[in-house]
Amino acid sequence: MKRKIHLSVLSVKLLAFASLFGIFMFAIISFMSYKEFKKQLEGVYGDSTKQFAQTAISYVDSERISYWLTEGNDGLWDSTNQRLNELTETAEIAFIYLTVVAPDYTSRTYIFDTVNSLVASEPYPLGYVESLAKKNAVYIENLRRIIENGESLSFFSYKKSGGHVTTSVPVRDFTGKVVAVLSVVKPMKEVEAYIHNYLRPTLIAALVFTLLFILLYALSLLLSVIKPLMLIIDETTHFAEHHGELSGVLKKIKNRDELGLLAKSVEKMSGDMNRYISDLTQATAERERIGAELNVATKIQAEMLPRVFPPYKNHPEISLFASMSPAKEVGGDFYDFFMIDDDHFTVVVADVSGKGVPAALFMVVAKTLLKEAAFRFKTPAEIFDHVNRALCEGNESGLFVTCWMAILELSTGKLTFSNAGHTAPVICKGGEVSYLESKPNLMLAAMEGIPYQNHEISILPGDKLFLYTDGVTEATDSANQLYGEERLLSVLKRDEAFKMSPKEIVDFVRKDIDGFVNGADQFDDITMLEMEFIGNPDLKNENGGAAKMSELTITAEDCNIEKVNDFIHSCLPENCSPILINKIDLAVEEIFVNIAHYAYTPEVGEARVSAAFADNVLTMIFKDKGKPFNPIAKQDPDLSLSAEEREIGGLGIFLTKKFMDIVEYEYADGQNILTIKKAIE
Repeated sequence: MKRKIHLSVLSVKLLAFASLFGIFMFAIISFMSYKEFKKQLEGVYGDSTKQFAQTAISYVDSERISYWLTEGNDGLWDSTNQRLNELTETAEIAFIYLTVVAPDYTSRTYIFDTVNSLVASEPYPLGYVESLAKKNAVYIENLRRIIENGESLSFFSYKKSGGHVTTSVPVRDFTGKVVAVLSVVKPMKEVEAYIHNYLRPTLIAALVFTLLFILLYALSLLLSVIKPLMLIIDETTHFAEHHGELSGVLKKIKNRDELGLLAKSVEKMSGDMNRYISDLTQATAERERIGAELNVATKIQAEMLPRVFPPYKNHPEISLFASMSPAKEVGGDFYDFFMIDDDHFTVVVADVSGKGVPAALFMVVAKTLLKEAAFRFKTPAEIFDHVNRALCEGNESGLFVTCWMAILELSTGKLTFSNAGHTAPVICKGGEVSYLESKPNLMLAAMEGIPYQNHEISILPGDKLFLYTDGVTEATDSANQLYGEERLLSVLKRDEAFKMSPKEIVDFVRKDIDGFVNGADQFDDITMLEMEFIGNPDLKNENGGAAKMSELTITAEDCNIEKVNDFIHSCLPENCSPILINKIDLAVEEIFVNIAHYAYTPEVGEARVSAAFADNVLTMIFKDKGKPFNPIAKQDPDLSLSAEEREIGGLGIFLTKKFMDIVEYEYADGQNILTIKKAIE
């Protein structure tokens, strides 16, 4: 009788769960099917309206927009408006309108507005100003994305009477600047019919499938799960009441699944209980042996890390000290430094996920791969790309490693670094202490095919770099308070820290951490590395500025302009105004794009960019070995003429000459050489 009660309760529970799962599955299938249908339908409408929008843009002369806005319509406006009206009617579009949005996004002015004859609405006239005050924040943000980022966006609206799609695209002038927004509104007449025709058969099929599933699942549960499970429950009760003895009823279970294995396991458990005590004694002895081996592993791991300071007697340009304290016997943190050649010094700090033996083993592999790759590839980003691929292969444990690597060119002070998800180091540059911020890439071994990015700065003799792992900033006291980044920065900003050697600074920070945690347990590995660039005396001029030119050699393609800008920014003083930076960016982009478009056409070649800041003057030199081309020889555009009367081109180099103090060109040694200078207060 007792078994029947248990069987009934268990049956109700399992059947209830099966029913709930079936209903949930029915809802999920219906929802996902409808969602996919809606996605496909919106994709079709979105693509078609984007094509209509591009067709409409081809009708509009973007250079005349400002004229129409101030002077009114003319013959060209009338013909354009007529073509847009014809497109509206033939393509069954509800509206096509082109507007100029105010810089503060509070209003927009209509240039064109066409309305389909089937729509009961009148078009707005040229020059009509519409307030955007009642538009929500999302609407204004989308306008910003279109105008400032040049994106094309589609928006879908659904009502009982049907739906419509609105696609808005940017309208650019000849310089590529977004000057207006063109929107196309198209009804989605077929939506309601498609939805009804789709939902009915889908829901019926899903419901039938769900009911069939529940019935078959319930029958399967009763025969193959509930009955043998109750036999196992009765036998385990007998096992507990009779000191490990079994009644033999489990032999009736013939299942070849997990329940059958469970029945055999219960039978085996009786014998295993007697062996457990003797095995426990043996395990205790084994644990002591493992402890001894871990002590040896701790010593081996410590010996893998460089421990000779100063590291290189023949390279006095570098002063360095590092330490690593594992939270357990062995850890996953590591540091490394080595010379690639006589002029390039590499430094690495990394942190493997997890702790203990698995992290230590992964640390050995990662450290070995990083050092091996450093002698094969030129930049940290290339090294990370190679090591990431190698670590991802067979990484079934799912471990990963954060890493910060830099290559220092001793002769120039150029520091090229890349960050794979690691904490930002602290840099002391020119007496100012701050975090060396850069957008980190994904950690190594997390995902194959992730790109890594290089960053460059120039450091001078006396500049210092403090590298560490998150065990420093995440050290906690007895109240579970974090040591934190602000406290670390404040310690390194103390007056006495500026006078300390690298070893003294590492000891100084560790002493402050120990005082903060006040005896609390260490939960993570703590690794620190302090490097001071002693450098050569000729790296400074008499005014303390960088006398040598930093140099970047890069493929002359439009996609590399951001890297060129980052390189120029690294040579600028920290207090340079944003307005001046924008002017410098415009000049740099104009010159680099000219090289990309004209120097090697139709081939692709290299450009060499040099920069230095000294005596309050930023000097930039652009060199390429392409066809001779003097961009400053072009006559300046006559700004008194209208946009239609002026010749195309020349405005960018005109602005470059206007914004910069000196712009000079020469062709020498088979190279185009363009030099620009700008005084910076």
